[in-house]
Amino acid sequence: MRGRHMESQEMTNRLGTEKLGTLMVRLSLPAILSMVTAAVYNLADRIFVGRMNPLGLTAIGITMPFQIMQMAFVLMIGIGSATLISIECGRGDRDKAQRLLNTAFWYFIGMQTLVTVLGIVFMDQLFHLLKVSQEVYPYAREYTWIILLGGVPGLTGYCLNNSVRALGHARSSMIYVMVSSGVNILLDAWFVWELGWGVKGAAAATVLSQTLVTVFVLRFFLRNPIAEGGRGGKLFFLSAKEFGRNLVEITVNGIPNFCMQLFGTVVNISLNQFIISYGGDYQMASVTIIASLSQFFLMVIYGIGQGIQPILGFNHGAGKQERVKACLMLALKFGVGLMLLILLLIQLIPQVFISLFTEDQALIQMTVHNARIYLSMLPLVAVHSMGTTFLQSVKKPRVTTILYILRYGGILLPALLILPGLLGIDGVYLSHAVSDGISGLAAAGAIGYFLAREKEAGQETAEKATVQAAEEKQPNE
Repeated sequence: MRGRHMESQEMTNRLGTEKLGTLMVRLSLPAILSMVTAAVYNLADRIFVGRMNPLGLTAIGITMPFQIMQMAFVLMIGIGSATLISIECGRGDRDKAQRLLNTAFWYFIGMQTLVTVLGIVFMDQLFHLLKVSQEVYPYAREYTWIILLGGVPGLTGYCLNNSVRALGHARSSMIYVMVSSGVNILLDAWFVWELGWGVKGAAAATVLSQTLVTVFVLRFFLRNPIAEGGRGGKLFFLSAKEFGRNLVEITVNGIPNFCMQLFGTVVNISLNQFIISYGGDYQMASVTIIASLSQFFLMVIYGIGQGIQPILGFNHGAGKQERVKACLMLALKFGVGLMLLILLLIQLIPQVFISLFTEDQALIQMTVHNARIYLSMLPLVAVHSMGTTFLQSVKKPRVTTILYILRYGGILLPALLILPGLLGIDGVYLSHAVSDGISGLAAAGAIGYFLAREKEAGQETAEKATVQAAEEKQPNE
């Protein structure tokens, strides 16, 4: 156990010493692959179901708010604790890092259980709010019921997998997700096509494959505790006194991600209502396809963010601010460049991607037009994503929260109230693009502001050190 612990600690310490470009590739590439793979298995549900029954595809799109609320706690607790764990490891306090992990484990189980109970109790009321049609209702209920029941066993691993990456074990994190994704696709084919279970089969495949990640991650931390020996090295040990303090720290640092998901739920409900009001079930199927593609493309950006988060957090904790800045700039260059390339493909050959979901030519043509509007600001989405990752990693949760609210509610909701009335259904899709563009520019401004402040603070510290050294030297002369 001691040898394995020392190896794990050495892996974490490399976050502050290894060549930055090499380190980013080593951590970001597995994160990108795992995120893209996760996106692929989310797409698999939609592809398998959509080719059997377009109403099933509509049902999956409509039930997205339930999954968004589940993921709100995955991200709040998972990223909130992982960021703090990186910082504490950078400071050399691995016992504190272990206690944060233990708190995150029990905190997540409690909150996800609450989401499951409330989701089941208020399911029909939310369906009514979403204006689910009678034709879609039975499919939506089947899918949502299974997804909610699978929340605790299926998503605990995804929550704690953030901490696996935070410790520098990006390859292990990637393997867990990739194996789960492969199993999901196989189960999709078996349940949906071979057994004819439809959306019920897609939901069951998702939950069972997600549970594999939980098994893998719990095994990892039981065999590789962050702290060596003692009570802190036991994943399930919890002190009531420490729990309250650590819970507050995790919540404060993870609240930006929760707000992102919470506003995402509100926006998703509003967007669905506008889509149905202006276009009906066919437009709902179109936006489900576009949202799935958007999720897939942005998983690459989110993967880069997950890769650089432990680097940013560890080096911020260690006081290496120049290394933090260099890491951020490199990530921005790569992320924006990649999104420019994807944007070009979307504008030139969108039908190549859209035809994966449906063979209905009318739906394909409709979605081609809509996608060119909806996805037109992808490069600025990359700026927003990298900016929020940076600010959260250096413990600026308030500004991060503002940027999330700006993108997911502050701009989009007013735009939805104005543009559709002027432009019809095109205004719904344009509202999303306007929100992406303005929030991306705001994130760029926030990055510039905080980097300038860090530079000024560094100069002031250097000047004080010079003056102090001169004063200490004078008496000796």
